[in-house]
Amino acid sequence: MTFKRRFHRPVALVAAVLLLMAACGGDDDDPAPATTVAATPEATEAPTPEPTSAPTEQPTPGEEPTPGEAPTPTEVPVAIEEPGEVGETAPVSFDGYPEATLPELAEGSLVPGVSGTAINGSPFEWTPGSSPTVIVFLAHWCPACQNEVAELTHWLDQGNRLPEGVEFFGVSTLVNPERDNYPASRWLQGEGWPFPVLLDDANSSISTAFGLTGTPFWAFINADGILVDRGSGQILPDQLPGFFDQLLAGVDG
Repeated sequence: MTFKRRFHRPVALVAAVLLLMAACGGDDDDPAPATTVAATPEATEAPTPEPTSAPTEQPTPGEEPTPGEAPTPTEVPVAIEEPGEVGETAPVSFDGYPEATLPELAEGSLVPGVSGTAINGSPFEWTPGSSPTVIVFLAHWCPACQNEVAELTHWLDQGNRLPEGVEFFGVSTLVNPERDNYPASRWLQGEGWPFPVLLDDANSSISTAFGLTGTPFWAFINADGILVDRGSGQILPDQLPGFFDQLLAGVDG
């Protein structure tokens, strides 16, 4: 379709950036791509969390990020209210797929809507096809995710803003209370994260459906609800507007 052709070259840029940035391991045993950016924490390997199994050994993290103070942006309301109001995971459902049995999505496929619970305890429902959407998957124990969140919130606090017209939300996934920086709700509130966050379930069904390979993990969905690109790794805050603009350009194509 027209959008896919127009997005093809920007997708190459997305893939190049994601491969160059750090990511924590996802839900397989393959190590995440090594970073070539000195300021980014070293990639770490992450075993798949199993709700009924004992916690696995902590991976050796890279240097912990030092984001500095990043006050809550005043122009964008913080989506997170009181940490710990609800559990750190919650049931999710996909349109047309009972009991979160959605198979892994392929690029170019139509993404179903998803319903669940936001990290502040409120109902969360996302229906694709109304506007382009960017989703970032975050794991509380991942140093690269911690760095991504700190840098983006600080960038916003300096008066920068993402372009309007693209929906942006996070998914808290791969939750493990035995690992670092738990709970995710307290971490994100402390950073002043201003965007909605959907809780993944205990089986990480959302990240599995999107084919997560490491964290942070990004999914780009166009205005027709088609998954046009995905990948793991950090994206610098000042690069995000470019990705948003690429999705918006597809609306006019």
